[in-house]
Amino acid sequence: MSLLTLNNVCLSFGSREIFSNLSLQVTSGDHIGLTGANGRGKTTLFKIFRGEQTIDSGEVHMAKNSLMGYLPQEMEFSSEKTVIEHVMSNHTNTEEIREKIYLLENQLKIEVNENIIENLAHELAEFHEELINNENLYSPHEAEMILMGLGFKITDFNRKIDEFSGGWKMRIHLASLLFMKPDLLLLDEPTNHLDLPSLTWLDQYLSSYKKTMIMISHDRDFLDRHVKRIFALEPEGFRQYKGNYTQSRLLREEEEKILENRRRNVEKERKQLENFIEKFKAKATKARQAKSKAKFLKKLDEVETLEYEEHFVFRFPKPARCGDRAIVLEEISKSFGTNQLYKGISHVVSRGRKIGIVGVNGTGKTTLLRIIAGELKPDTGKILEGSGVKLSYYAQHQAQALDISKTIVEEVRMIAPSLGETMVRNILGAFLFKGEDADKLIKVLSGGEKARVALAKLLVNPGNVLLLDEPTNHLDLESSEALLQALAQYDGTILFVSHNRSFLDNLANEIWEINDNTLSIFPGNFSEYNEHLHLRDQSRVFIPVEGLSQQKTSGISEIITSDENRKKATKSDRRKKEAKLREILLRETGPIKKKIAELEKRIGDMEERQDYLEKSMADPESFSRPEFPDMLREFKENQSKLEDLMGRWSYQSELYESKKSEIESRQSN
Repeated sequence: MSLLTLNNVCLSFGSREIFSNLSLQVTSGDHIGLTGANGRGKTTLFKIFRGEQTIDSGEVHMAKNSLMGYLPQEMEFSSEKTVIEHVMSNHTNTEEIREKIYLLENQLKIEVNENIIENLAHELAEFHEELINNENLYSPHEAEMILMGLGFKITDFNRKIDEFSGGWKMRIHLASLLFMKPDLLLLDEPTNHLDLPSLTWLDQYLSSYKKTMIMISHDRDFLDRHVKRIFALEPEGFRQYKGNYTQSRLLREEEEKILENRRRNVEKERKQLENFIEKFKAKATKARQAKSKAKFLKKLDEVETLEYEEHFVFRFPKPARCGDRAIVLEEISKSFGTNQLYKGISHVVSRGRKIGIVGVNGTGKTTLLRIIAGELKPDTGKILEGSGVKLSYYAQHQAQALDISKTIVEEVRMIAPSLGETMVRNILGAFLFKGEDADKLIKVLSGGEKARVALAKLLVNPGNVLLLDEPTNHLDLESSEALLQALAQYDGTILFVSHNRSFLDNLANEIWEINDNTLSIFPGNFSEYNEHLHLRDQSRVFIPVEGLSQQKTSGISEIITSDENRKKATKSDRRKKEAKLREILLRETGPIKKKIAELEKRIGDMEERQDYLEKSMADPESFSRPEFPDMLREFKENQSKLEDLMGRWSYQSELYESKKSEIESRQSN
């Protein structure tokens, strides 16, 4: 069933054309990703869907009696209602139905006409049925479960909305939308205000979402998991593709190749026709053929071309080398009133580490970055910077801190006046602010454009230790990936907070988890950290059984038997148990052993390379060779990589031994 249709929609803002003859159709149950660079019109299209944006021409049709819900990127609302009241009252007509039931029941008490009584009774039964269905569909229990999934505590349910910050208000609005179950749900960057636990919950919730949904997201992996069609606002206009975002990019590449080959063939044919006409138009014997060829040439159509998207591409300059111990945290404690964030945390940040900081909202991730940056003082303890350390800090709301009265070039040049305007403009060109665009006032820029200006300020004066708080917020998907690529190639040290799981997974080589006032360190990327959490939770599972023959179980529970059964076990039974144990050990610890083997191979290969480099450099004649500096640099870089690999190997080995001991211990009980 068609839920939403646009026919030949045109829209311009002044001389700037946004949409030209745009036609699309959204059917019931569609899960669609809306993609395109910032400023291409994604949010404007959402406004057209909702009837908030007047179009110049065309038609917009929404199915009759259908309900639409919208989550914007940013919003601020005020309400005296409690959280649970707001979530439940905005989208249900339960009270209205109860009022109608009350009026009908009173009317029945005084009515004497049998025909009217029969009609009233029938109408009353319908309202009672509607009330039951409504209460089943919009139960308080479901509202509470959604709120808890999004990170609210039970004690928050009866707090007034105005007691919460803007980010938590966005969560309340998202909860109300999910509870509302609209026919069409529009989500504009739904992950922006979520921490990783609530993001994981939303991920699971949307994976089984049956209604229609259109989503904008800068997280490629999140988008890929939840959409099956793509509405792409490309440079040449609107296009649509089957599949998720990654599949749509492959389809577009294939489309570009096909059109390019077709264009070459047409140009070749055109050239041949032109040569024939030019050569034989004056010859009487060939004049008729030349004339025919000329007519055919006129009918030769121009091949459609796809315009290439211009993305900002930049690379951080090689930072100055700092000491091996870049940052040292010594017994750091911090509280705000009675809320203690951490107590006595200590750790050393080694040069070159790329550290992702995770934890639920309110645990102090941003606060820790601000303490390291020197913006906040800890209650106790101190931050020590290594020799030669130069910090650069990108705050979560850095874009909002820009001076809106300045032009882009003035704002960026202010950070590094020694660079000169030409160099600053060259840098801004990499961020897609070219020519006159660099002279725009900050106040007229979109959120994504302001974020790019803030990143440009970071680039003109980069340090060798970067502190980044949610750097992908307000960036479109392509810009987020360009930033990821630049940071992955950056030779300095990075500490960053991000809710973008693909960003965490592809950048971090160490995870800091803030929880229960402590800092826990996990070597590896986010997937390895997540695997550790999964195994830790799995190890807590204990399912007592009275006998394997009476109940089918899986995992660790299969090897737990009662003392009585164990005493009665025969030699054959023990062999079966041992075989079962080996099977479970292989299944439960196999992935860990595989990772250990992979790490051991990488360590062996790198140690072999280090031995070769060491022997080569030990030769006195090597000092005079031109390749000696490169060999020395590679040797030092490999030392750092070896430390990282050994840390990962040690962590995985301990994890394996712990898991193995835990399984064997349970089997023996």
